[in-house]
Amino acid sequence: MVNVAGDGVPLLYLTIVFLVLSWFIFVTRVGVRRWIHGFGTDDWLMGGGLALYTVTASLVIVCCFYGAGQYSSALAAGDVQTGTKLFFIAEFFYAACTVLVKCSISVTLLRIADARRRFVWTLCAVMGLTAVAAVIFIIVIANICHPITMLWGETTEGSCNPSLNSTVSFLFSAASIVTDLVLGILPGILLWNIRMKKTVKLSVIVILGMAALLRYLTLYDDQNEFMFSTGAIGLWSILEEGIGIIAGSLPALRPLLSLRAFWRQWSRNRSLIDKRPKPPAWRSHSSATATA
Repeated sequence: MVNVAGDGVPLLYLTIVFLVLSWFIFVTRVGVRRWIHGFGTDDWLMGGGLALYTVTASLVIVCCFYGAGQYSSALAAGDVQTGTKLFFIAEFFYAACTVLVKCSISVTLLRIADARRRFVWTLCAVMGLTAVAAVIFIIVIANICHPITMLWGETTEGSCNPSLNSTVSFLFSAASIVTDLVLGILPGILLWNIRMKKTVKLSVIVILGMAALLRYLTLYDDQNEFMFSTGAIGLWSILEEGIGIIAGSLPALRPLLSLRAFWRQWSRNRSLIDKRPKPPAWRSHSSATATA
């Protein structure tokens, strides 16, 4: 193991922050859904996605201590071998997590879409595209090298196609951006009469920002610097799924706003009671004397 350095530093801390935030938001979501007796399929899907995200984030955190985001010249051969293997395994959990998180968000939107056929078909297409892209990604990634152990140097005889990694990752990320855009814009269309324009614009800006990941995927082509590439690629991947889990869980927390309104009204009434003028002391004394 090595000291965390280079791009591994922001990768480590942001992974921890988003992992903690994701669990906090999801636990709160479960509490609210249990409270209103509304726990459903989308909650189960998001829970499964969070479980896979936890495995992905854990592998990335450990990978940081094996040289993620650092050049091979600063790392021992054993660290590069272990780090490459860990990140390779994390990619499978990352792809599977994406499917469950987006399906959870889609199922939530299906409730709003109700029987509006064009929206239902759109959301079904999003879930289908996400699943197909993930399956293709997993199959291709598993066949980058023959045997696969050659990728992290356990064996020296065989063949590898490093560009295949960047190509399939580019296609998977492009599909993710398209589906993210649909899931980001569709709520604004479904709830057009509710003023959500600023929220929709913000979500689109965040999703488009994920396109920055695409320019880093070409780093996969250099197999000798695979650990360096994991710094930027891992960071954007963790952010993408962390934001998806958090943003996908926030609508479920809406009932908490009613509690906030109730508390605000109660505090206002309480303050009005405290501000009512008190009767003069002599009136109180006279009332007491008359009673006696």
